[in-house]
Amino acid sequence: MKLYEIKNNYSICLLCPNSCQLSQKKTVGLCGIRKFSEVDHSIINPYSGIISAMSVDPIEKKPLYHFMPGSSVFSIGFYGCTLKCQFCQNYTISQTTPPHDSKRYSPEEIVNILIANQYPSIAFTYSEPLVYFEWVLETAKLCKANGIKTILVTNGFINKEPGSLLLNYIDAVNIDLKSFKNSFYTTYLEGSLESVKQFISTSIEKKVHTEITTLIIPGLNDSKEEIIQISEFIQSFSPLIPLHISSYHPSWKMSIRATNPDEIIKLSRLCEEKLAFVYPGNINTMTKTLCFHCKTLLIERSGYQTKLYNINKDGTCKKCGGFNYIKM
Repeated sequence: MKLYEIKNNYSICLLCPNSCQLSQKKTVGLCGIRKFSEVDHSIINPYSGIISAMSVDPIEKKPLYHFMPGSSVFSIGFYGCTLKCQFCQNYTISQTTPPHDSKRYSPEEIVNILIANQYPSIAFTYSEPLVYFEWVLETAKLCKANGIKTILVTNGFINKEPGSLLLNYIDAVNIDLKSFKNSFYTTYLEGSLESVKQFISTSIEKKVHTEITTLIIPGLNDSKEEIIQISEFIQSFSPLIPLHISSYHPSWKMSIRATNPDEIIKLSRLCEEKLAFVYPGNINTMTKTLCFHCKTLLIERSGYQTKLYNINKDGTCKKCGGFNYIKM
């Protein structure tokens, strides 16, 4: 897929809605990663294959609570981002470029690491993986060919065509739905809401396992009205899609007070009027997953320690056989 369009003396990036116009005068996109090539006027990622971090994490840390629960996932991170979230928790990698002496990894090398260590899954995470689109796509294809599950943790800020192509090779996503107000996206993120909603819709249509995360910032996106809009949007696809309501703490350019844990619990309970599975995040609390149909205990979590109880291998409840949007 060609992710740029050449017009006269400049090229337009087609990866995300920023639609950066790059040329010899302005060579770098807003993401800080994708660049104008003076050779052929294409738009390239000169940092392709440079990884910001590698780690083996509990899958619940992504967060994914209904996909391979209790398992570990090989996680890799990147540099740059399509958004400029003023409250970014990972700004040291999302708002910078790699060191000059950074090691590069080919997709084949990453897959060989996965195979050699018998890792069952990989997560593209930490910073925004979509800016490394070509590399992530190729790695995901190789993983699928080798029976390795692929996970994308993303802001979902991508144009429909490339987003749809990538999702063909992704097994599970956690997508940030940072607000249900476009004004929030334009003011605090330098982005837009509709493309994120479109990516969520496409993911669900393609039957990719989808979970949503909303970070709650006091005074900005914590109203009852807005959280109800978010839960109704998710409910319009299925009330079984998990929603994570996470607690914010001051970071990068934002110094608003941290979210009170009681506020997270309160908003989570409000969402439970529309959704079956709502989980408070970034607060010290135990979470449980009960069968949507018979209320039998299926999963219990304390921190990143997970216990499974009454789940069949196909993710259904052992007691009643009900489907709970869980993929083992």
